[in-house]
This record gives sequence, C-alpha cells and structure tokens, in this order.
Amino acid sequence: MARAAHVREAAAAARTARHEFGLGLDQPVHDLLAVVEETAGLPVGVLALSDGVAGVYIERRERAFVFVNGNQALARQRFTLAHELGHHRLAHGAVVDGVDAVEGRSTDPREQQANAFAGEFLAPEQALREWMEARGEPLLTVEVLVRIAAWFAISAPAAYVRLIESEVLQRASQKRDLKRALDRGQHKGLEQSLGVRAVEDQLAQIQRENALPRLPALLRENALAAYAAGLIDLDRLAQIVARDRDTVGQAMSAMGIEPAQAEPDW
Repeated sequence: MARAAHVREAAAAARTARHEFGLGLDQPVHDLLAVVEETAGLPVGVLALSDGVAGVYIERRERAFVFVNGNQALARQRFTLAHELGHHRLAHGAVVDGVDAVEGRSTDPREQQANAFAGEFLAPEQALREWMEARGEPLLTVEVLVRIAAWFAISAPAAYVRLIESEVLQRASQKRDLKRALDRGQHKGLEQSLGVRAVEDQLAQIQRENALPRLPALLRENALAAYAAGLIDLDRLAQIVARDRDTVGQAMSAMGIEPAQAEPDW
C-alpha cells in the first residue's frame, strides 16, 4: 500500500535535511546530538522527564528547544531526538511527545510525519538497501534485524518498521514471523551475543556518566535568558551561577526579571 502523501512529504523533508547537513543518504548518523545542535542549530536538553514522556519540542521568544527523556533507552532517545527535529523542520509548533507518539501509535498526522521524518533521517531507504546489497541480500531473520538496528543506532522494532516502509521487507510471511519474534522479545540481548558493537555518541556518554540534567550550551551561556523564558527555575539558576538561592532571587527581583509562566510538569 502506498504511503500517505503527508508521510511521503515528511520523508522527503528528512532527505532534504540530511543533504543540507552534509550527511548524504548512504551512512548512519554517528552523533545525532551534535548534528542537531551544531549543524541544525537546535539546542538540546537531556533531562529526567516523566516516565510517559519521550521528548518535548518548544518555542520560546522565537527560539526553539528540544528536550529528551534521558532516563529512557538510548535507541529511544535517539529516535525521539530525530522525531523532535522533525517537528522543528516541518514547522509543527510546540508539542509534548508521549511514548506512544514516538512508537508510532498516534493517529495525529503531525506525529506520523515526525516519525516518518525520524525514520528516514536515521535510516535512509538508500542506506538500508545498500546495507542489504553489501551483505548479499541476507534472509531477514531476527539476528539480521538486530545487526541493522545496531548499524543505524535504532531499536530492532524501529528497524523492522523502516524495512517495511522502504519496501525491503515485503513478504507477508516474513513480516509475520519477524513481528512475532519481536513481540516475544527475541531481539533483546542479541547485540552482545552477536558481538555487535554499540554506538558510542554523546547520548551514550551522558547515560554512562549519569550526567543528567544536560542543558544546551545556549542555556549554560545565558542562564538569565533561560530563567526569564521559564526554561529553568530559580534553584537551577542559582546552581548555574554558583550563588545561594535567596541572593539570586533578590538580584532577579531588583533587576525586574521575573520568570515566564511555568510550563506543564513534564
């Protein structure tokens, strides 16, 4: 079945973004956080968000920011980050993304577009086909699915979806068998047993070092602006400027700087 026009549009937008960022269409993204911040110019915060929240895209005072739930699995963090980049590139406006949205269970066209963008951005159809060709068109088993997922730094379920979307995986029996294997969790733990090397990027480093919260450089360099925009609270501002809370609060009041109305509790 042909993909809906709005989904095809989003995938095309992902290819355009990769071209603009100098990534091409034949390789994985080696450090997504660096690409989003340094190349796309979109500041990224990695925070301990509520369990049901995967990520957030917000716009404040003509400045866009992305926040990713750093307590979730790395593959989900990467997909969420690409998903939020999709919201940004497709001009969807501010959104709080639950886990259902990034796992493809939303009927909202914006979420479907953001997912299509993320899938094509992280694992372009051309790159998927070239991966298969370079390995002699192997039979699509769970083991092969795990290897594909590791190569593109996505989850095995996301790799399954990408293979279907790219029409690399077409046989109904293969789709059924792989879906059954994924539902049974047969992919879990296979990376280690297969000797597949995990991607080492900034998100992996943050998780390994338990370095939450990780604020965007823009906010570290301009904490007053972040406080005024309501992106950080007074306690966080005091921590950043290395002063006690009461002193900082008095200074803000003296300068007439009040925080913007607080956002919902993410």
